[in-house]
Parts: sequence; C-alpha cells; structure tokens
Amino acid sequence: MQFYDMHSHILPEFDDGAKTSQIALNMLASLKAQGVTNVCLTPHFYTNEMSVEDFVASRAEAFEKFKPLIPSDFNVVLGAEVYVTRYLFNCNDLSSLTYGNSNYILSEFAYNSTFEKSSMDYIDKLVNDYRLIPVLPHVERYSMLMDNPSIIRELRDIGVIIQSNISNYTKKTPMFKRRKLLKMIDAGLIDILGTDAHSFEHNNPEIFSESIKCISDKCGERAVKKMMLKARIIFDAAFEN
Repeated sequence: MQFYDMHSHILPEFDDGAKTSQIALNMLASLKAQGVTNVCLTPHFYTNEMSVEDFVASRAEAFEKFKPLIPSDFNVVLGAEVYVTRYLFNCNDLSSLTYGNSNYILSEFAYNSTFEKSSMDYIDKLVNDYRLIPVLPHVERYSMLMDNPSIIRELRDIGVIIQSNISNYTKKTPMFKRRKLLKMIDAGLIDILGTDAHSFEHNNPEIFSESIKCISDKCGERAVKKMMLKARIIFDAAFEN
C-alpha cells in the first residue's frame, strides 16, 4: 500500500514550516522510513499577510531552492493551507492555491466555526463560484464538528473532503478523543490523513506508522486503504495538465 501525507509544513524556510532544508530532508527521510513517499507541501496562506500573487511567488522561490534536494523517489505536490475569511473572495482566481493542478483546496476555518451561515456561505462560494473542492484540515480542532458528526455528513454530501492529523491516533492522545475519531473513521466520515508536520517538535512525522497501525487495528486495514485511495485521487489530480 502506498501512503500519502496530504498536509504538511515541510517546505523549508517559508512560513512556519521547517526551519532549514536539512530539517526538511530529515523529516522526509523519517516519512520514507515509514513507507511514505507521497507528500503534499502546504504552507499557510493568510489574506491579511500578503496577496495571492506574492504568496505564490514567494512559495515558488522557496520550492525551487528545495526541489533539487528532494530525493528522486519522492512524489511531491505543492499546495497551501488557505485560511478562509470573507477577504479571500476579493481574489478572482484561487487556482494557484490548490493541490498542484487539481481543483482541491485545503481550506482552514476559524476553530470556533459553527458551520452554519457564514462558513457554509464560504464553502458554497468555493464550490459554486470558484469550482473548487474544499478539503477541511484537522477536523479534530473544530469542536462543533466533533460534537455533531451529522454536520460532517452534510459537508461531505456537498463534496467537502475531511482530513485528520495522524497525531490523534497515538497513545499520547486522550483516549476519549482518539475513540471518537476512530469511530468517525469507521463510519467513513474521515477521508484523508496528514501529518501537519512543522518540525520534529511540532506534529512529529515520526509517528506516522504508529498512527496507521492504530487505525488498522481498530478500524481494519480496509479503512486505511480507503483513505489512501482517496488521497491518491487528489494526488493524481494534482499532476493532471
């Protein structure tokens, strides 16, 4: 089975990701040792910090410096973790923020979002006005969604992809929270996984295999395969011309 990290901050010397190229390479080496050779680099994008054009240019500069160092057996997709506010929609075109050439966009909302009026309006704009497929990162950070799985079902019904961080599937995670997320995986409510790794101290990528084993043990290998297949669909779309 091929493994995919669909959310990371490994791109070095950019945003709050890996501080140096060597740290980034060490993080990739750690993932490779666990069988992960498909990685998405998704630095944060905030509309209040820079324009889309400036972000894309700065990200491209950072990536061009790092690209020659990436081992040849890695498949890497460039994207962004986009913080969604009303100001985002002042931009006419958001396609440069998606996973590669795909129409999937990693879309972060305020953690206190109720996913009622404003949030759903934003999702509607992404889907219908921009023809994008939102990917909601680290679902476990939204208390409204954790307490109301029915809202997750509603989001998935309109095409939203749900991502969870692997850090929630280790023994360090409170048992109640871990069990709740495993039940969500078992119910098919979580689509893809990501490390959200910034460093070995912040969302350590070294726990990937431990997390996969936990999910496989509790939900079955089929659940893991299903999530990796969904990741592959997004990943493949990122390389389409």
